Amino acid sequence: MIPPSPTPARLLEEILAAAREQGLDQRRLAARASLSPFTISRLKRQGDASLATLTRLAAAVGLRLALVPDDEVVADVERGELF
Repeated sequence: MIPPSPTPARLLEEILAAAREQGLDQRRLAARASLSPFTISRLKRQGDASLATLTRLAAAVGLRLALVPDDEVVADVERGELF
């Protein structure tokens, strides 16, 4: 079964989890991404964020957003896990 596509809220959760693992609170994460702490609070409440904002937040914790194949077999082959 192919997992559902991530939502902006889910991506934000993953970014925030990565920040916590690095010992960053929301204030420090916001500073690293050149955003206000209020922006992160608002994004969490609304459950929505622009691609540009998610990209900045991801980069602030050493992550990047990427598109991946939606087909499991193609993804397995590209990862070298099929053969």
